[in-house]
Order: sequence, then C-alpha cells, then structure tokens
Amino acid sequence: MTSLSSKNIWIKRQQCPCGDWKCFVAYEGDNEEAATVASELAKAKAASAEAMVVPYVGMVFKSDDDAFEYYSNFARKNGFSVRKERSRLSPQLGIYKRDFVCYRSGFAPVRKKPSGEHHRDRKSVRCGCDAKMYLSKEVVEGISQWFVVQFSNVHNHELLEDDQVRLLPAYRKIHEADQERILLLSKAGFPIHRIVKVLELEKGIQGGQLPFLERDVRNFIQNRKKVVQENDALLNEKRENDIMELLEACKASKEADEGFSYDYTVDENDKLEHIAWSYGNSVSAYTMFGDVVHFDMSYRSITYGMLFGAWFGIDSNGRMIIFGCVLLQDEAPRSFAWALQSFVQFMRGRSPQTILTDLDPGLRDAVRGELPNTKHVTCIWNISPKVSSWFSVPLGSQYADFRSEFDALHCVENTEDFELRWNEMVSRFGLGSDKHIALLYSIRTSWALCYTRGHFLARMTTVAFFRSVDSFLKGIFSPNACLRSFFDQV
Repeated sequence: MTSLSSKNIWIKRQQCPCGDWKCFVAYEGDNEEAATVASELAKAKAASAEAMVVPYVGMVFKSDDDAFEYYSNFARKNGFSVRKERSRLSPQLGIYKRDFVCYRSGFAPVRKKPSGEHHRDRKSVRCGCDAKMYLSKEVVEGISQWFVVQFSNVHNHELLEDDQVRLLPAYRKIHEADQERILLLSKAGFPIHRIVKVLELEKGIQGGQLPFLERDVRNFIQNRKKVVQENDALLNEKRENDIMELLEACKASKEADEGFSYDYTVDENDKLEHIAWSYGNSVSAYTMFGDVVHFDMSYRSITYGMLFGAWFGIDSNGRMIIFGCVLLQDEAPRSFAWALQSFVQFMRGRSPQTILTDLDPGLRDAVRGELPNTKHVTCIWNISPKVSSWFSVPLGSQYADFRSEFDALHCVENTEDFELRWNEMVSRFGLGSDKHIALLYSIRTSWALCYTRGHFLARMTTVAFFRSVDSFLKGIFSPNACLRSFFDQV
C-alpha cells in the first residue's frame, strides 16, 4: 500500500448536507471522484456487445501495456483472467519480449508442509493451462511495435460465466470513492458485512453485485490501518512543518506587499488551527466587484486534514476574480464563522450584498450569524449533482419524472405557484417524510428563482462561471505540492 505522506491528496467533500453523517453524496458525471458500479456495469455490457477480434499471430500493438489490456478484456469476455509471466531484457531494446498467460497456467510449487495441527492446506488454482499470448518488440524506423508471435486459446479447465468471472481477483477493484466511504463506516464501528450492505443500498444494487467481495473490504481496511500506523508520526510532522512554512510565506508576502492580509488561530496546544489570506489587488478588486461573492468550500485535503475555501468574484468582462483563501481544520459552524469574519475584515468591513455557497448546514448557520444583511443564495448547480444520490434509489423508475418536475420548479415565476406545485410534487411521489425534500424546502428561498429574483447575482449562477471555478480549483490541487507551493500556485 502506498504511503500517504509523500502526496497532498485533495478530494471533494462527500458528506451529505442533510446533517446525517451516515448519508453520502455521489456526484453525477464526475468519474474522477466517484466511479460508480452502474458505470462499470455499463462498460462491461458495452464491451460484451462489441465484437472483439480474437488475438492472432502477427497482430500489432503500440505498446506491451496496450497488448495486455486488450488480452485482459478478451479474457474477461471469455470467462478467464490473465497474468504477466516472463519478460526478457536486452541492452539495446530494453524489454523486448513479453509472455502473458492464463491465470491457471503452470503448477504451484510443491512445498514441504510445516509441522502443526492447524496447517491450512489451500488448493492451488493452477492446473497447467496452456492458453497464452507471447509478444516480441521490433523497432521500425525508430518506432517501437509489439507483435504477437504465439497465441493459444485452448484451456484445460472450465471457463466462467459473466456473473462468476467478475469475481476473479484480477477484476475486483475498490474505487477511491468507495474506499473513503468504507473507511468512514469502519471508523464509525460498522462491521464488514454491514459496510457492504450500506454500499449496496446507496448504489441501489442487489446483494452480491458490488465489484468486490467482503474479504476485499476486510483486507483493504487491515492494510490501510497498517499504513496509517506506520506513517502517522511522519505525516503529523510533515503537516506541522508545512503549515508553519505556509505561515512564514504569509508573513513574507505581508512584508513585500502592505496590501496583503492574513489571519490565523491556534488551538489549545499552540498549534496553527485555521489560516486565511487575501491579496492587495484582491481588496482593490472587491471595492468594484464585491457586491456578489461566491464562497466555495467543496474540497478538503486528506493529507493535512484541512478544508480549503476560496472567495470568488466576477469582473465587468465576465472573468473570475479571487478575493481570498482559507484553510480550516474542521467543518464546525464556529470555524466557518471565523472564516467569514476574517474575510469581512480583509475587505475593510464591507459585507457583500449577495453570497453564494453550497448546501452545508454549518456554513448556512455561519452566514446567517455573520452576514445578517447579506442575501444567501445556493446555486442550482450546487444542488443538481446531489439530486440523483438522494432520489434515484427510492423513486426507481419514477426518478426521471421527478427530476423533470423538480427542474421545472426551479424556474417557476412566483412564490404562490411554487408552493402549490411543490406540495403537488411531494404528494405525487410520496416524499412527505423524506429528509432531503424537507432540507430543500427549508432552504427554498436560497435556490428557487422566484425567491432570488430581484437580487444581484452578477452571472455567477451560470454554468460557465461554475465550471471556471471548478477548473481553477482542480488546477491548484497538485498532489505533489506542499502547502507552501500550493500557496504560491493560488
């Protein structure tokens, strides 16, 4: 298992804003952060429907990795898996031969049984299968190509059906989004079988349809615990050093630019807790374009255990402006309140007319307390990605009709029509006791157009602005950057 200490890993926060820690949000269409079982099943079906050419002698690949991927896909479609067996190396060509074989190729070595009553005699799956694909590399006009020089698809064992082949070790994988969820549930004390059941319910699939088994979950948790134990001290030291370097960078920036502002707090152990900063030109831009502010707090660092926030604006040409940044140690309302206090202080005491944020309940409370005269808006683009997680499973085949009606409600002209149609929608789909419907209704004045119309939003609710913010954030979250270089990137 790879150590976490060498990389600064940022992920999107996936805790549901309903306040229930057991509830989990999977974002629609974001394969980098949440590769769902549904998409994997769709890929598998598409692959099986597509005619795949059987490998043959003379078949050409650009690389040995391409060849292995092709052979693996062919194997999965035909009921077996493959492994890399041998490679040969030369000083001139490097690796120039590759042997790929069926996972049941060869025989297990005969081992002397250890003495003892509780020896576990596990039978090997290897049975001398001769199915294989051998490749050789040739360089033609400076371009490397890999040719199939031997191929056999003759097996001496039974091939597996689709529902069996997916459970072979080569095809079982726990995606990153599932890893995070598993660790959270494990930390909360859930046993392995309960964790698996929760994942099945959240994904809306039948039992046994996850792309991994209970023992994979158990092994993952055990291995991750070992990594945490081995690297915890090193990670804590790195975190403290990097945070102090960030504070020194803020002090140096203040000396170089009088307009630069920063503030921080320390905990009971005199260690840095929160830190926020803003730039001189950001304050100047705020005087002209600070009527509307978008406060994004959608990313957190696993490595540093900190939540990142940034205040954005938009200029008269529609270009994004960054007003300031903050790193918080937790997601408590008092932490969000401190961040907002610092921002107003940086901006010389002037609060924005409108602030746009996500659905986070702690952040909503902080805005209500610290910016009482500011209109709080939650853009529909912050809500839409969560709707599928909330309602696709309980509504099943009715979800498409519900989604169409919900999207139409967002654009209703007046509040009377909104209230009427909302009640009709809740009744029609039987959502009267649903906690997420209750959440959306409680904050309707922040997202429904009939309640936000008349407030200046400066085109910040458009898809283009939303994407520009997301693109900026993804651009600064380099996994190899410490906090100091992260500060310089911003």
